[in-house]
Amino acid sequence: MISRILLIDIELFSDKNSHTQIWFSHYPIGLLYLASAAKEAFPELEFKVFHTATSNNPIKDIESLLASFKPNLIGLRAMSRGKDPFKLVAEKIRELRPDVPIIAGGPYPSTCYDEILLADMVNMAVIGEGELTFVDIIGHLMKSPAIPLNLKGTVVIEQGKVKVNESRPLIQNLDIIPFPDFSLLNLKDYIGFKNQGLQDVSECAIIFSTRGCPYGCFYCHQLFGKRIRRRSAENVVAEMKEHVEKRGIKNFIFIDDTFNVPMPEAKKILALIAQKLPGIRINFPNGFRADHIDDELIDLLEQAGTVEMALAVETAVPRLQKLIGKNLDIDKARKAIDAASRRFITRTLFIVGFPTETFEEAMETINFAASFEYVAQPMLSLLRVYNNSRLFDMLEPTQEQAAQIALQEKNIMHLEMFDDIGFYGDLFSAEKVPLKSNDIKELLSCWMRSVLINPKRINKSHAIAQNYLNPEEILEFYRNVFDKPLFSENDLQRLLKLK
Repeated sequence: MISRILLIDIELFSDKNSHTQIWFSHYPIGLLYLASAAKEAFPELEFKVFHTATSNNPIKDIESLLASFKPNLIGLRAMSRGKDPFKLVAEKIRELRPDVPIIAGGPYPSTCYDEILLADMVNMAVIGEGELTFVDIIGHLMKSPAIPLNLKGTVVIEQGKVKVNESRPLIQNLDIIPFPDFSLLNLKDYIGFKNQGLQDVSECAIIFSTRGCPYGCFYCHQLFGKRIRRRSAENVVAEMKEHVEKRGIKNFIFIDDTFNVPMPEAKKILALIAQKLPGIRINFPNGFRADHIDDELIDLLEQAGTVEMALAVETAVPRLQKLIGKNLDIDKARKAIDAASRRFITRTLFIVGFPTETFEEAMETINFAASFEYVAQPMLSLLRVYNNSRLFDMLEPTQEQAAQIALQEKNIMHLEMFDDIGFYGDLFSAEKVPLKSNDIKELLSCWMRSVLINPKRINKSHAIAQNYLNPEEILEFYRNVFDKPLFSENDLQRLLKLK
C-alpha cells in the first residue's frame, strides 16, 4: 500500500551559497503538479518534495528524509546535466531503502531511460507529460507491490530487456489539471536564488500557460509534444490571483516554450491579466517566439506589467534556421527585437557551433546581435548535443564520440568565461562540423568586443532597465550578465563611461 511519497528534484551538487548555483534556478514546479494530481485522486496520500539545489549536503539530507519520512514510493526528476548526481541519489536510495520502488521522470530519464533502467538505478521511467501516468502508477501500486509492466507512457525492464510501452495521449484540456501544490514548498528555502527573470525565487510564482511547441528544433527534448495546448485565460488568471491573495506574490515567471503562439490567445491572457491583476510584474525568460510579435502584443505586454523577456534567435542565417528546424523569420525577428528592447528589459539568445556552420555564418549571427542597441543582455551559447535528439542522430557519433559528447553537458552553457571549452566539433570532421575550438575562441573575442562590451548598447539598455529596477537590482542584473558576484556601482559607472 502506498501512503507516503517522496519526490526529489536533482540538480548539479555544489555549494548552495555559490553564485553559479543560485543563478537561473527555480523551485520544482513539475513535482508540485504531480503531487496535486495524485492528491486529487488519492487524498489520503502524504507527500514531501526535496530540491537538491536548496541543500549544502543533498545526500545527507536525503538520508535523513528516508529515515524520518519513511516513503514507500520515490520519484526522481533531473535534467540531462544532472545525470551524475542522479546516479548518486539513486545509489544512496538503493543502499538504504532497497525495498522502495523508484520512478524517474523529466528530460534525463525521458531520453536516457535505457541507461538508468539497465543499471538498476530505478524501477520505471516515465516519458513526457507525467500527471496521468503518475496517478495510474500509484493506482496499480495501491493494489499490488509489483511494478506494472504495461502502463502507457512508461518504460520498464521485462525479462532483462528494456520495454518501451505505448505512449500516453497528452492531456488536451489543461484546465482539468489542479494548480501546483504550494503547501509542499517552503519559499524561504529559495531566498537569494535568482530565477531566469532575475527575480528572487522566494518572491515569485512560476506559471505554465501552455504546453507543447509546434517547432522542430533538432536540439530540443520536446517533452510536451508538437502541438500547442493552452490553458484558458480564466484558468491562468485564477491561479495567479490565488498567489496574490494567499501568498502576497506579485512577481510571475511564465516558462512556456512558446507563450505567444498562437498570438490571439496570448493577447487574450494578457488583456485579462491587465484587467484583473493590476500592479503585478511579469517575466518571460524563455517562452517567446521572436517572429510572432506585433505592436498590439507589445502594448498588451506593457499593460499586463511585463518587465523582461528573452527572445531566442539562435542563428541569423536562414540556411541554418532551416537546418535546425526553428525556421525563424529573421526579418520579422529583427523588427520585433528592436521594438521590444525599447520597451522592456530584453535578452537575446544565440548559439554557435551548428553542424555545417562556417566561421563566416557564425560572424553573421554575431553581427546581427550587435545591431540591437537597446538589448539588455545578449547571450551567446555553445551548441549542446543531447542523447536521443535529432541532432545526435544527425551526427551519427561513434561510441567513443558519444562518450565525449556526454562530457559536454558538464561544461558551462554560456561563453562569458572558459579555459578549455571542450567543443564537440573537435570530435568530428570539418565536413560535419567546420568550426573547431580555436574558431570558437576567436568568435568569442569578436562577441565580447562588438556585442557584450558595446558602450552604446550598455548605456541605452541601462536607461531601459532603470524604468523597472532599483539601483541594487540593476547591480544584481549586471552581476549576472557578466557572471561577476562582486560587480559594484563603480564597475557599472566605468561601463557607462566607456566610449
